[in-house]
Amino acid sequence: MADLKKKFSRSEWKDCCGKGCKKCEIAQAYIKEHGGRDKGLEKLNEDRAVMQAKKGRKLKGHEKKGGKKS
Repeated sequence: MADLKKKFSRSEWKDCCGKGCKKCEIAQAYIKEHGGRDKGLEKLNEDRAVMQAKKGRKLKGHEKKGGKKS
């Protein structure tokens, strides 16, 4: 099975409610991949919790892209 967590962006995960909406691409992909609504939504909600728990690391001024550490 494909790793669906990485297939979708963080902003798409942020918009996902986890209820299996017909308009939600993430929910439909999980239902299709895992062979049914019950298993698909169970896996979706597990992965959704993981993806929403991830936070971006705040960079200090000298760590920004392109900058050198002093």
